[in-house]
Amino acid sequence: MNMQKKNQGLSQEWWCIDLGHAVAYPAEELARLSEACFRFTPDVVVAQNRIFLEMSRTKKHFTLDTVQKRVQILAERISFKLGQSVFRWRWGIGKTIPQAWVQTKWKSTSPHLLPIDSIFDFMNPLRATELNRRDRERVSLFFALGIRTIQDLFQVPPDALLTRFGSILDDFSKNFHEGERFPWVRHTPSVELLELSRWNAEDWVADSDSLIFRIKPVVDRLMGRLFSLRRSLKKLEITLKLDSRGIDRVLELQFAFPQTSSQLLLKILREKISADMQRDPLTDPVVEVSIRVLETTKREEASLRFHFSESNDPSEHDDFQEKWMELISYLGIEQGERTGVFQAETTEHLLPEKSWRKVLIAEPTISAKLDQVSHLFQKRPLRLLPEPIRLAREGMFLKRTSAQGSVFFENELWRICEFACEERLNGYEWDIEETQGFDRTYYRVKVQKEGFVPGLAVDAHGVQTEEWWVYKDEVLNKLMLHGVF
Repeated sequence: MNMQKKNQGLSQEWWCIDLGHAVAYPAEELARLSEACFRFTPDVVVAQNRIFLEMSRTKKHFTLDTVQKRVQILAERISFKLGQSVFRWRWGIGKTIPQAWVQTKWKSTSPHLLPIDSIFDFMNPLRATELNRRDRERVSLFFALGIRTIQDLFQVPPDALLTRFGSILDDFSKNFHEGERFPWVRHTPSVELLELSRWNAEDWVADSDSLIFRIKPVVDRLMGRLFSLRRSLKKLEITLKLDSRGIDRVLELQFAFPQTSSQLLLKILREKISADMQRDPLTDPVVEVSIRVLETTKREEASLRFHFSESNDPSEHDDFQEKWMELISYLGIEQGERTGVFQAETTEHLLPEKSWRKVLIAEPTISAKLDQVSHLFQKRPLRLLPEPIRLAREGMFLKRTSAQGSVFFENELWRICEFACEERLNGYEWDIEETQGFDRTYYRVKVQKEGFVPGLAVDAHGVQTEEWWVYKDEVLNKLMLHGVF
């Protein structure tokens, strides 16, 4: 693909990473590092021990210092060291690939400072740094003509040099002035994604827990590569190579929807491997594990990662249920340990404040039927107060009389804009435990704040409004605020 032909009218900015030439980096390791750079920009061009990144049209804005540090971390993850520190790698920036390479190599792009040798860097910035015999002869010829810098070359009439140097000057001029539109070929990462780990048979890996410990770095590397390529995992094949005469164990996993989390993938692998070992125990210890990606898909943004269909088709029930379970697991892994997140399940109780219970996030379940959950989300507020707050009505105004430890302020006035009766709940002490009888009429009330409250949302007209879930206790003749939509 010619990545330069798109947006030709826009100025580009290329960043060049020069890895030096004291070490001959293996092609596989260089490809891994280039692949990791796709997390910064999709436009990557690879040369000999050089990587060019087009950074002017990336969705996220990076500073050079940030990219340098992150490239160092990525290089260490893939063991890209070979005795040379990342801080010794050279970096350069230019509007074209030739300019970025010249800036990196010569620390300047000013024509009067560049030696005549740099003409070959403009002609082909992806080539080797060492000049061949023919190029050295051309440099000697330039010197014989008194041309020692690029500035000297511009002062000689083109016709005078054309007979001696032919197409060389034409190629140089094109890349010097129009390098931005030159069709540099974008780097294409490897189609096959395979990660493996080996160890000695004496380590004796014969149970699922020990095996998961060995698999974790393999999964981390694999998911890191998928993240760089902006891909999500749909299907994989895991191979357990056994010592001695054992037959290799091959497991294939197809996921309900794309995987992007290493922790969640490890959890799924643990369950799969444990079940497989219980059903068919290993005959020999495992000495090697490899994971091969069989199918991927484009990685969606965070807001689109969990898409739930609103279809009432019973055939989609299992798919909905599986997505719901994985969403709960994902939230538990991402937030549970730090914030104590739990899952709220509905229970059979007529009082709204008692109609749910906490469920440990480690073992997510959902006992309510999907149609009940959907109905609940449509009719009930997402934010239910720990305890209802007493309201007082003064004409077309409502006043909250007590904060009761919540974020609400005392004696606030809210104008009633509109309201509608939603539902009526009642029960009696002989059939409802701990209620001692109740009779409530619930309303959905839209209110507008009189005055201004810092931090409260403002609508398109600049007015602070909220929607309340309010009930009237018919037994005690009280008006209570129970939730906010």
